[in-house]
Amino acid sequence: MSLTEWIDEIFGSFDALLAVMLAAAIFSGLYIYSASRLLGARKDSLARIRQTLSIYTRLVGPLSTVINQPSRTAVPEDLLIRLLQECKAADHLSHELRQQIDTFLQDHDESRLTRLHRQLNREIDSLVQERDRLVERLEKPGWGMGLWLLLKPAIPALALAAVILWTALFYRDLQQSASWVDPVIWSLWLSSIVATISFYRLLMDSKRRSHGVIYTFLHLLIVAVTLVNLVWSEAAPYVLTTQLLICLAGFRVNMTRKRRERPYVGHTELLEQFAQPVEEPISEPGSIEADVTSSPLRSK
Repeated sequence: MSLTEWIDEIFGSFDALLAVMLAAAIFSGLYIYSASRLLGARKDSLARIRQTLSIYTRLVGPLSTVINQPSRTAVPEDLLIRLLQECKAADHLSHELRQQIDTFLQDHDESRLTRLHRQLNREIDSLVQERDRLVERLEKPGWGMGLWLLLKPAIPALALAAVILWTALFYRDLQQSASWVDPVIWSLWLSSIVATISFYRLLMDSKRRSHGVIYTFLHLLIVAVTLVNLVWSEAAPYVLTTQLLICLAGFRVNMTRKRRERPYVGHTELLEQFAQPVEEPISEPGSIEADVTSSPLRSK
Protein backbone atom coordinates (compact mmCIF):
# COMPACT_ATOMS: atom_id res chain seq x y z
CA MET A 1 0.00 0.00 0.00
CA SER A 2 1.38 3.35 -1.03
CA LEU A 3 1.50 6.43 1.21
CA THR A 4 -1.28 8.10 -0.80
CA GLU A 5 -3.57 5.10 -0.45
CA TRP A 6 -2.78 4.87 3.27
CA ILE A 7 -3.66 8.57 3.77
CA ASP A 8 -6.86 8.20 1.75
CA GLU A 9 -7.89 5.16 3.76
CA ILE A 10 -7.26 6.72 7.19
CA PHE A 11 -7.90 10.45 6.71
CA GLY A 12 -9.98 10.46 3.54
CA SER A 13 -8.02 13.27 1.88
CA PHE A 14 -4.95 15.43 2.19
CA ASP A 15 -7.11 18.26 3.56
CA ALA A 16 -8.15 16.08 6.48
CA LEU A 17 -4.49 15.19 7.09
CA LEU A 18 -3.54 18.86 7.12
CA ALA A 19 -6.36 19.60 9.57
CA VAL A 20 -5.12 16.85 11.92
CA MET A 21 -1.52 18.10 11.68
CA LEU A 22 -2.66 21.68 12.36
CA ALA A 23 -4.64 20.55 15.41
CA ALA A 24 -1.63 18.59 16.69
CA ALA A 25 0.60 21.66 16.23
CA ILE A 26 -1.85 23.88 18.12
CA PHE A 27 -2.13 21.31 20.90
CA SER A 28 1.66 21.03 21.20
CA GLY A 29 2.08 24.79 21.27
CA LEU A 30 -0.54 25.21 24.00
CA TYR A 31 0.99 22.35 25.98
CA ILE A 32 4.49 23.85 25.90
CA TYR A 33 3.18 27.31 26.77
CA SER A 34 1.06 26.00 29.66
CA ALA A 35 3.91 23.88 31.00
CA SER A 36 6.28 26.87 31.05
CA ARG A 37 3.66 29.08 32.70
CA LEU A 38 2.88 26.49 35.39
CA LEU A 39 6.56 25.93 36.15
CA GLY A 40 7.11 29.68 36.34
CA ALA A 41 4.13 30.07 38.67
CA ARG A 42 5.46 27.39 41.03
CA LYS A 43 8.91 28.97 41.12
CA ASP A 44 7.38 32.42 41.67
CA SER A 45 5.25 31.10 44.53
CA LEU A 46 8.34 29.48 46.09
CA ALA A 47 10.26 32.76 45.79
CA ARG A 48 7.45 34.69 47.53
CA ILE A 49 7.39 32.18 50.37
CA ARG A 50 11.15 32.43 50.81
CA GLN A 51 10.97 36.23 50.80
CA THR A 52 8.30 36.17 53.51
CA LEU A 53 10.22 33.65 55.63
CA SER A 54 13.37 35.76 55.35
CA ILE A 55 11.54 38.81 56.69
CA TYR A 56 9.76 36.86 59.44
CA THR A 57 12.93 35.17 60.72
CA ARG A 58 14.70 38.54 61.02
CA LEU A 59 11.91 39.68 63.33
CA VAL A 60 11.30 36.55 65.39
CA GLY A 61 14.77 36.63 67.00
CA PRO A 62 14.63 40.12 68.54
CA LEU A 63 10.96 39.58 69.37
CA SER A 64 11.79 36.37 71.28
CA THR A 65 14.53 38.24 73.14
CA VAL A 66 12.12 40.96 74.22
CA ILE A 67 9.59 38.39 75.49
CA ASN A 68 11.83 35.74 77.05
CA GLN A 69 14.77 37.82 78.37
CA PRO A 70 13.43 41.26 79.22
CA SER A 71 15.73 41.84 82.19
CA ARG A 72 19.03 40.69 80.69
CA THR A 73 18.96 42.06 77.15
CA ALA A 74 17.64 45.37 75.94
CA VAL A 75 16.42 45.52 72.34
CA PRO A 76 16.42 49.00 70.80
CA GLU A 77 12.88 50.08 70.12
CA ASP A 78 13.73 51.62 66.77
CA LEU A 79 15.18 48.25 65.62
CA LEU A 80 11.98 46.41 66.55
CA ILE A 81 9.80 49.02 64.84
CA ARG A 82 11.91 48.84 61.68
CA LEU A 83 11.59 45.03 61.56
CA LEU A 84 7.83 45.27 62.10
CA GLN A 85 7.56 47.76 59.25
CA GLU A 86 9.53 45.39 57.03
CA CYS A 87 7.04 42.62 57.86
CA LYS A 88 4.25 44.68 56.34
CA ALA A 89 6.04 44.36 52.98
CA ALA A 90 6.02 40.54 53.07
CA ASP A 91 4.18 38.91 50.16
CA HIS A 92 2.37 36.34 52.33
CA LEU A 93 1.51 38.66 55.21
CA SER A 94 -1.84 37.60 56.66
CA HIS A 95 -4.64 39.97 57.55
CA GLU A 96 -4.52 39.08 61.24
CA LEU A 97 -0.77 39.61 61.60
CA ARG A 98 -0.98 42.93 59.77
CA GLN A 99 -3.71 44.08 62.13
CA GLN A 100 -1.63 43.13 65.17
CA ILE A 101 1.44 44.93 63.82
CA ASP A 102 -0.56 48.07 63.06
CA THR A 103 -2.12 48.02 66.52
CA PHE A 104 1.26 47.74 68.24
CA LEU A 105 2.78 50.48 66.09
CA GLN A 106 -0.08 52.77 67.09
CA ASP A 107 -0.04 52.35 70.88
CA HIS A 108 3.36 50.64 71.56
CA ASP A 109 1.68 48.39 74.11
CA GLU A 110 4.28 45.76 75.00
CA SER A 111 1.62 43.35 76.26
CA ARG A 112 0.67 42.73 72.62
CA LEU A 113 4.11 41.37 71.73
CA THR A 114 3.42 37.91 73.16
CA ARG A 115 0.30 37.47 71.04
CA LEU A 116 2.11 38.86 68.00
CA HIS A 117 4.99 36.44 68.60
CA ARG A 118 2.62 33.45 68.69
CA GLN A 119 0.92 34.52 65.49
CA LEU A 120 4.27 35.04 63.80
CA ASN A 121 5.44 31.54 64.75
CA ARG A 122 2.20 30.02 63.45
CA GLU A 123 2.65 31.69 60.09
CA ILE A 124 6.30 30.66 59.90
CA ASP A 125 5.35 27.02 60.53
CA SER A 126 2.61 27.19 57.90
CA LEU A 127 4.91 28.75 55.30
CA VAL A 128 7.64 26.19 56.00
CA GLN A 129 5.16 23.39 55.33
CA GLU A 130 4.02 25.07 52.11
CA ARG A 131 7.63 25.58 51.02
CA ASP A 132 8.50 21.94 51.66
CA ARG A 133 5.46 20.84 49.65
CA LEU A 134 6.45 23.01 46.67
CA VAL A 135 10.07 21.88 46.79
CA GLU A 136 8.98 18.25 46.86
CA ARG A 137 6.76 18.84 43.84
CA LEU A 138 9.54 20.52 41.89
CA GLU A 139 12.47 18.27 42.78
CA LYS A 140 11.14 14.80 43.68
CA PRO A 141 7.46 14.34 42.90
CA GLY A 142 5.87 10.97 43.50
CA TRP A 143 4.38 8.73 40.83
CA GLY A 144 0.88 10.19 41.06
CA MET A 145 2.07 13.78 41.35
CA GLY A 146 4.54 13.32 38.50
CA LEU A 147 1.76 11.98 36.28
CA TRP A 148 -0.50 14.88 37.24
CA LEU A 149 2.24 17.42 36.51
CA LEU A 150 2.68 15.76 33.11
CA LEU A 151 -1.02 15.90 32.24
CA LYS A 152 -1.92 19.27 33.74
CA PRO A 153 -0.40 21.41 30.92
CA ALA A 154 -2.72 19.63 28.48
CA ILE A 155 -5.85 20.87 30.26
CA PRO A 156 -6.00 24.31 28.51
CA ALA A 157 -5.75 22.65 25.08
CA LEU A 158 -8.42 20.10 25.99
CA ALA A 159 -10.68 22.86 27.32
CA LEU A 160 -10.24 24.80 24.08
CA ALA A 161 -11.05 21.65 22.07
CA ALA A 162 -14.19 21.13 24.15
CA VAL A 163 -15.35 24.72 23.56
CA ILE A 164 -14.76 24.30 19.81
CA LEU A 165 -16.74 21.03 19.87
CA TRP A 166 -19.70 22.57 21.72
CA THR A 167 -19.68 25.52 19.32
CA ALA A 168 -19.57 23.22 16.28
CA LEU A 169 -22.54 21.22 17.58
CA PHE A 170 -24.33 24.48 18.33
CA TYR A 171 -23.72 25.71 14.79
CA ARG A 172 -24.97 22.43 13.36
CA ASP A 173 -28.19 22.67 15.35
CA LEU A 174 -28.69 26.27 14.24
CA GLN A 175 -28.76 25.16 10.61
CA GLN A 176 -32.19 23.71 11.18
CA SER A 177 -35.23 25.87 10.61
CA ALA A 178 -36.56 27.95 13.52
CA SER A 179 -33.54 27.04 15.69
CA TRP A 180 -32.48 30.65 16.21
CA VAL A 181 -35.39 31.21 18.56
CA ASP A 182 -35.24 27.82 20.26
CA PRO A 183 -34.21 28.37 23.93
CA VAL A 184 -33.19 24.71 24.28
CA ILE A 185 -30.41 25.04 21.69
CA TRP A 186 -29.00 28.20 23.28
CA SER A 187 -29.30 26.81 26.80
CA LEU A 188 -27.58 23.58 25.78
CA TRP A 189 -24.62 25.49 24.37
CA LEU A 190 -24.35 27.91 27.30
CA SER A 191 -24.65 25.07 29.82
CA SER A 192 -21.81 23.16 28.16
CA ILE A 193 -19.60 26.27 28.10
CA VAL A 194 -20.27 26.97 31.79
CA ALA A 195 -19.45 23.37 32.73
CA THR A 196 -16.21 23.45 30.71
CA ILE A 197 -15.07 26.70 32.32
CA SER A 198 -15.96 25.43 35.79
CA PHE A 199 -14.06 22.16 35.30
CA TYR A 200 -11.10 24.07 33.86
CA ARG A 201 -10.96 26.38 36.88
CA LEU A 202 -11.19 23.47 39.28
CA LEU A 203 -8.28 21.61 37.69
CA MET A 204 -6.04 24.62 37.07
CA ASP A 205 -6.51 26.42 40.37
CA SER A 206 -3.40 25.71 42.44
CA LYS A 207 -4.99 27.21 45.59
CA ARG A 208 -8.15 25.14 45.69
CA ARG A 209 -7.00 23.52 48.94
CA SER A 210 -7.08 26.86 50.70
CA HIS A 211 -10.62 27.51 49.38
CA GLY A 212 -11.99 24.49 51.21
CA VAL A 213 -14.19 21.54 50.35
CA ILE A 214 -17.18 23.72 49.43
CA TYR A 215 -15.22 25.34 46.58
CA THR A 216 -14.46 21.93 45.03
CA PHE A 217 -17.97 20.64 45.68
CA LEU A 218 -19.65 23.57 43.89
CA HIS A 219 -17.46 23.18 40.79
CA LEU A 220 -18.10 19.44 40.66
CA LEU A 221 -21.82 20.04 41.12
CA ILE A 222 -21.88 22.44 38.16
CA VAL A 223 -20.22 19.79 36.00
CA ALA A 224 -22.42 16.96 37.30
CA VAL A 225 -25.64 18.82 36.59
CA THR A 226 -24.58 19.16 32.94
CA LEU A 227 -24.68 15.37 32.53
CA VAL A 228 -28.47 15.63 32.51
CA ASN A 229 -28.19 17.19 29.04
CA LEU A 230 -26.77 13.92 27.70
CA VAL A 231 -29.95 11.98 28.48
CA TRP A 232 -32.54 14.76 28.30
CA SER A 233 -31.57 17.69 26.11
CA GLU A 234 -34.96 19.39 26.57
CA ALA A 235 -34.01 20.04 30.21
CA ALA A 236 -31.13 22.33 29.16
CA PRO A 237 -32.87 25.58 30.29
CA TYR A 238 -33.43 24.12 33.75
CA VAL A 239 -29.85 22.84 33.88
CA LEU A 240 -28.52 26.27 32.95
CA THR A 241 -30.69 27.91 35.60
CA THR A 242 -29.41 25.45 38.20
CA GLN A 243 -25.81 26.18 37.22
CA LEU A 244 -26.36 29.92 37.59
CA LEU A 245 -27.94 29.40 41.01
CA ILE A 246 -24.93 27.32 42.08
CA CYS A 247 -22.63 30.14 40.93
CA LEU A 248 -24.63 32.61 43.01
CA ALA A 249 -24.40 30.24 45.97
CA GLY A 250 -20.63 30.29 45.54
CA PHE A 251 -20.62 34.07 45.91
CA ARG A 252 -22.72 33.69 49.04
CA VAL A 253 -20.23 31.21 50.52
CA ASN A 254 -17.32 33.57 49.83
CA MET A 255 -19.12 36.33 51.73
CA THR A 256 -18.76 34.33 54.96
CA ARG A 257 -16.23 35.99 57.20
CA LYS A 258 -13.13 33.87 57.68
CA ARG A 259 -11.77 33.12 61.14
CA ARG A 260 -8.59 35.12 60.63
CA GLU A 261 -10.67 38.15 59.62
CA ARG A 262 -12.77 38.09 62.80
CA PRO A 263 -11.70 40.21 65.75
CA TYR A 264 -9.26 38.41 68.01
CA VAL A 265 -8.48 39.12 71.65
CA GLY A 266 -6.91 42.57 71.78
CA HIS A 267 -8.24 43.54 68.33
CA THR A 268 -9.11 47.21 67.93
CA GLU A 269 -12.76 46.33 67.20
CA LEU A 270 -13.10 44.64 70.57
CA LEU A 271 -11.16 47.36 72.33
CA GLU A 272 -13.45 50.02 70.89
CA GLN A 273 -16.56 47.95 71.66
CA PHE A 274 -15.79 47.22 75.30
CA ALA A 275 -13.68 50.23 76.18
CA GLN A 276 -15.07 52.20 79.10
CA PRO A 277 -13.71 55.34 80.69
CA VAL A 278 -11.65 54.47 83.76
CA GLU A 279 -10.15 56.98 86.11
CA GLU A 280 -6.41 56.44 86.21
CA PRO A 281 -4.80 56.75 89.61
CA ILE A 282 -2.29 59.49 90.04
CA SER A 283 1.16 57.92 89.99
CA GLU A 284 4.16 59.18 91.81
CA PRO A 285 7.02 60.49 89.65
CA GLY A 286 9.35 57.85 91.04
CA SER A 287 7.06 54.97 90.02
CA ILE A 288 6.75 56.27 86.44
CA GLU A 289 10.49 56.44 86.11
CA ALA A 290 10.81 52.89 87.44
CA ASP A 291 8.30 51.55 84.87
CA VAL A 292 10.17 53.14 81.98
CA THR A 293 13.47 51.75 83.20
CA SER A 294 12.15 48.18 83.56
CA SER A 295 10.72 48.10 80.02
CA PRO A 296 12.35 45.52 77.74
CA LEU A 297 12.31 48.05 74.88
CA ARG A 298 14.74 50.95 75.19
CA SER A 299 15.51 53.51 72.59
CA LYS A 300 19.07 54.15 71.65
